[in-house]
Amino acid sequence: MRGQVSFERVFAALPAGRQTVSVLDADHRPVGCLEYQVCHACHIGYVVNIAIASHWQGQGLGRHVLNTAMEPCRDYTWSTSRQSSDGRRFFGAMEEEMEVAFPARGVRCSHMTP
Repeated sequence: MRGQVSFERVFAALPAGRQTVSVLDADHRPVGCLEYQVCHACHIGYVVNIAIASHWQGQGLGRHVLNTAMEPCRDYTWSTSRQSSDGRRFFGAMEEEMEVAFPARGVRCSHMTP
């Protein structure tokens, strides 16, 4: 990874509410973010959005934040919101690497807030 980055997590205030993992550069400026939801009752995870600044892409930051979010619930069913062409490539690579499906336009359970 180029330069030094840190990761900051914000956990959901509500059951199955939105959580974030932010990527900050050495000066604590945001360079990436993952927004996601997890419902432990239904064993569902949903990636709302993932974005890494273009000049930081290709260094494994997206992979790292996704792994950070999924670690405690790897065996859950995961899906994503709409996927851009870059997103389809990213999630395709992650599906192969992590052996987890990330279908686009996935379903949220009734516990998840839109």
